[in-house]
Order: sequence, then C-alpha cells, then structure tokens
Amino acid sequence: METVASLVPACKTAADIGTDHGYVPVLLIQSGRCARVVASDIAEGPCTAARETVSRYGMGERIEVRQAPGLSGLQPGEAEAVVIAGMGGSTIRMILEENPAVAAGVHTFILQPMNGQAVLREWLAGHGYCIRDEVLCRERERLYVILVVAWGRQGPLTDLEKVAGPVILRKASALRRAWLVELERRYGALLRQMEHSREAAAGEKYHSWQSIHTQLEELLQHDSVREECH
Repeated sequence: METVASLVPACKTAADIGTDHGYVPVLLIQSGRCARVVASDIAEGPCTAARETVSRYGMGERIEVRQAPGLSGLQPGEAEAVVIAGMGGSTIRMILEENPAVAAGVHTFILQPMNGQAVLREWLAGHGYCIRDEVLCRERERLYVILVVAWGRQGPLTDLEKVAGPVILRKASALRRAWLVELERRYGALLRQMEHSREAAAGEKYHSWQSIHTQLEELLQHDSVREECH
C-alpha cells in the first residue's frame, strides 16, 4: 500500500477505487500528496470498514467514502489521479472501459493488477493509454507489479513486453531479476503441462509461449554474464 500511495502524483483530488479498508486514502492525506480523496467501493462492507478507518484517523473532512461500482462514483474531471489496486487485470480493464467519460478526465492512473498483467497492458496500449512507469515490490514471498499510466501514445507491445512489462524490461531495479525468474518458471511449467497433449503442443499458443519462455531464458543468461563481467 505504501508503494502504491507513493506513486500517486501531488494533486488536489485523488480517488481510490476498490478502497477496501481505506488505508491508501489515509496514506495519501498523511503524505500531503492530496488535499482530498474519494474512497470508493462496490460493496457495503468495505465502505463501512473504510468509514471506520477514516473516523479513527480523524480525516472525515478530507476523505469521502462512496459506495459505487468502478468509476461511476466519480464525476468527470473530479479526480486528477485514480488508484485501482488489488484486482485482476481483466477487472481493471472492465472498470476503465465502463466509464470512459470519467476515465478521460483522469491525468494519472496507478494500477496494481493481481494477475492478468499481459491482458491489461495489451488493452491499455490499444486504447490510448501510455505506461509511464512500472514498479516492482515484494510483500512476504509475493512480487507485485504497479503500473503508472497516463493518456498518450504507447505504440504496439511485443508479446514479451505484454508479459514482463515494457518499462521493467528496459530499466534496472532490485527486483527485476526475481520477476524474470518467476515468469520463466511460470511459462516453463505451462509449456510442460501442454506437452502432455499432442494437440496443445502443436497449437499457436504453445509456440507463442515457447517464444516468450526462450526470450526470458536469454534475458536471464545475458544478465548473469553481465553480472560476472562486473
């Protein structure tokens, strides 16, 4: 949550969609990044929990909790920055698709997909969004990817960029290798599963995933050689 909140740019009003207990809005106010935050969730339970959190921190005048699905609780132009975290990539895509009038007025999206990152990246690149940054963070044993997205020209992504992340692939970070290792193992396991079926192993998806797996192996090998040279 701290990493997600740290990526929100300074603004007058931000929104946290799917706020759950409302901790991200509290962090945004505490950090001084935002003057006001709308904390929104589709379900009554999380909204009740968020209101309790807001009350406990004495932030009722600066954080407003609204029960609404997706972006529908916001007015067009109301929030300059929007956080959508802790959901699947397909769900995040659906939220952005469902309310284009609100999405059009947002300057920066902070997106943290729990899965389906490739699907989300491909959709973003094809719908006028540009991935400005990608940040990896670790919580316990799990790696999370956070995307900083704005309106702009992205250009088509390669299959490897969709899976691993275009920014992650081109910039150094402490967790980059761990992320690539995780992906290489994941795709290796998928390929081994598919090899049990002659039909699956002859399919287009198998060959696409095999190409991605090979590229991941090559990247990791290249990184290892570079580390040895230094």
